[in-house]
Parts: sequence; structure tokens; C-alpha cells
Amino acid sequence: MKKTWNILIGAFLSVMLMTSAHAGSFGMGVQAVVASVSAEGTETEAESGSETENSVMDATAGNEFMFGALYAEYGFGEGEHIVFGIEHIPYSADINNKTLSRTDASNSTMGYTAQDSGTLSANAEISDHTTYYVEVGAGTTGLYGKYGFTEVDINVKQSNPAGYGTYPDKTLDANTYAIGYRAAVGDKGVVKVEGFITDYDTYSATSTTSQTLKANLDVVGAKLVLGFKF
Repeated sequence: MKKTWNILIGAFLSVMLMTSAHAGSFGMGVQAVVASVSAEGTETEAESGSETENSVMDATAGNEFMFGALYAEYGFGEGEHIVFGIEHIPYSADINNKTLSRTDASNSTMGYTAQDSGTLSANAEISDHTTYYVEVGAGTTGLYGKYGFTEVDINVKQSNPAGYGTYPDKTLDANTYAIGYRAAVGDKGVVKVEGFITDYDTYSATSTTSQTLKANLDVVGAKLVLGFKF
């Protein structure tokens, strides 16, 4: 994170020096976002004992939600053709729209005793979502393209009896791509409409009982941005 932040600061200062002869402006405001998250993952079990199982299980998950976000940015030049900014989502959201559960039990009538018995429930949530971005374009057309570097925490929400493994929480990086339209409202107001897609790095982890999990996560959505410049 420190290395990424230093790169962004360096790029910010370089552009500022190149455009020092032109007026720029700071801006800040709020965002209303509608998004859809989709995930697919593969878990490989590694059980040991009188019988050994190395099975692979695939699953998909998804959710749709609305949330708010905050942003701050600096636009260079009178036309503000280059904008650097940061946006933060102060909320969390579940990756799946329902918590998955499974119950394992021994069957004494069949002479079978389960190694693991009880009810397992699991989900995961996205939280502390922060994006550092650059917008290029706008000017008289109002159209712009956007690239963002995103960091997000993936928190595993798991309830299980003894014998089942648990997976760790992780921080993932992601790339955000967007196109949008920006317009002025009066002397200081700004409104933006934007469509975006965020492609996250793969969540890869090993549980406390040696199962392995790999999951891919993508988010697509649209946002309405309201702000002001000063």
C-alpha cells in the first residue's frame, strides 16, 4: 500500500507541475451507487484418517445492493481534462444474498460416525473499500474515462462446530474501469453519471484444517455523483 501511495503521489505532483500555469480546483461530494457483485470459487478438501478425501467443490454467489460513498479530487487546468481523486465507501456488504449452511451428522443405525458433525454456515462481506483514481477527458464534451486502483477487505463470516476449518480475512487489490459524463451546476456545483466495473484479485487461502479456497470476485454498477468545487 505504501508503495502504491508513493506512486500516486508522484504522478499527482508531476501533473501538477506540468499544469501549474493553469487554474485548477478541488472538489468533494457524495455518491449514490447501485451495484451487483458476482463471485465463483473452488474449495479443495484435504481430510486424513482411515479414508482420505481430496475432492474439489465449486460454488457461485451474488448480491445486489445500493450504498453511498464519499469522494475528494483535484482537477487540473481550466477544462479539468485530468482529475486525480480518492473515494471511500464507509459501509460493508455481503457477497452472497443469503448465508449458506450445511449440516453433517453421524448415522448410528448404519454404523457410520462422521469425522465432522454439526451445522456450518458461511458468507463473506466487502468492507473498507477505497479507490484512488484518475479521470481523463471531460472538457467541453463532458465525457471521461476513468481508471482506479482499489483496496478492499474481505471478511469471512463463518460459524462452525469443532472439527471444521476457518478461513482468514484478507485485503485484496482491484482495478476499476469506468466511463462517465460530468457537467457543471452553477458556478461551483458538479454532477456526474458513471458506469463502472471492478475486477478484484483472486482470494486464495488455506483453512486451519488445510482446505484450500480460491475465489474470483467482480462488481459492476452505476453511480450518481453530486459535489462542489472550491
